[in-house]
Amino acid sequence: MRGEYSKLYSDIAKDIPWATEAFGIGPDAINLWIGNSLSVTSLHKDNYENIYCQVRGKKRFVLLPPVETSCVNMTYLKQAVYARDSENAFGLVPDVSSDKIPWPIWDPDRPDVNQTAFSHLSRPLRVELDPGDLLYLPALCV
Repeated sequence: MRGEYSKLYSDIAKDIPWATEAFGIGPDAINLWIGNSLSVTSLHKDNYENIYCQVRGKKRFVLLPPVETSCVNMTYLKQAVYARDSENAFGLVPDVSSDKIPWPIWDPDRPDVNQTAFSHLSRPLRVELDPGDLLYLPALCV
């Protein structure tokens, strides 16, 4: 965010003091996610802690603890990005130079699709954030 949104950066604190004290280190990254009511992020896990601050609107999370990784049908997929084509339409462009990464292909909202023998044991936690809410997501939560 420091480079991409430099004009906004001065409005953002360099850290969240209680988080820096709890983790014993400042943030590795500061990200800004902007979406609308149609925005959806697929089930995934991050290898680092996250503190999600809801500024406007609502955000719904479906959370699973790391112990439920066997429920989500982790599959190795090629990385890709969305880019505009010659007709200015967005399309998925595979990153041929990258390694495959583990990505869950099971969706708790569609439990019968891409399930594993353990998917039925999953107990997703559903959370909805409103403006001003803060959510701590431990590393490796799915």
